Amino acid sequence: MSEFLRTERQGPVATVWIDRQPRMNTMTVAMRNEFPGIFAALEADEAVRVIVVRGAGGKAFSAGGDVAEFLTLAPADLELWGDTLTAAERCRKPVIAAIDGYTMGAGLELAVACDFRIATLRSEFAFPEVRLGMIPGSGGTQRALRLMGMTRGKLFMMTGRRIGAAQAEAWGLVSQAVADDALDAAVGALAAELADKAPLALRTLKMVLNRGADAPLDTALELERKAYAWLRSTHDYAEGVTAFLEKRPPRYTGR
Repeated sequence: MSEFLRTERQGPVATVWIDRQPRMNTMTVAMRNEFPGIFAALEADEAVRVIVVRGAGGKAFSAGGDVAEFLTLAPADLELWGDTLTAAERCRKPVIAAIDGYTMGAGLELAVACDFRIATLRSEFAFPEVRLGMIPGSGGTQRALRLMGMTRGKLFMMTGRRIGAAQAEAWGLVSQAVADDALDAAVGALAAELADKAPLALRTLKMVLNRGADAPLDTALELERKAYAWLRSTHDYAEGVTAFLEKRPPRYTGR
C-alpha cells in the first residue's frame, strides 16, 4: 500500500483512508491503481463485513485527480484508469463513503461508486471537469445521472457547478447529510446495522440491485427470483428463519 492509502480495521468494519492532506487528498494514477487490490483483499477477508472509505484531515474526501499528471498521460493510458475507482462498486460487500469536505472530480466518482454516501453539511460536491475542457471519465457521468436524473445531472455536470451537502441529499447524490460533528456517529450506526445482516444476503442484494437497475424488467425480475432461490440453499437463510421463529437474534456466518 502506498504512503497515501491505508487500511484500518475495527471489528467487522474496515476503513480505507485517503491520506494526502497537503494536496487535499487528490489522487495520483498510482493511487487509483491500488484501489482494485485494496478492495479485493478486503472482500477476501471474511472478518470484514463492511468497508468505509474516508478522506483524512477534515478538509476533503478527495478534491479529485492530480491535474499535474493529466498531460503526461496518453489516450491509451486513460482508457481504463476510471475502472480502478469502480472497484468499490464491484466489491461484493457494502461500501460507505464517509464524506467531510471537498468531494470533486475523481473523488466524487469514487464516492458514487460506493453503495452509500454520508456527508457533513460543510461538504461540497462538483464535477468541474468541463471547466478544464474535459468530462468525468471514471464513471461519474453515468453513476451521477442514475442517482440524480437527467434534468439535474445535466445542470450539475454541464455547468461544473458546486453544490452543498443539503442540496446533494435533496438531489439524490448523497444518502444522508448530517451535522459536521455527527459524521462518525452516523457512519458508525449504518456500518453496525449492515454488519449485523447476513453477508450472503447483502452481497446478493447488492448484485441484484446493481445489475437489475439497467436490465429489462423481466430480466431483472428473473435475476431476483433466481437469486432468492439460491439463498434458500444457504445456512444464513435457514438461520434467519429459525431465529425469527424462535424469537432470538440470528447468528449469521456468511455460509
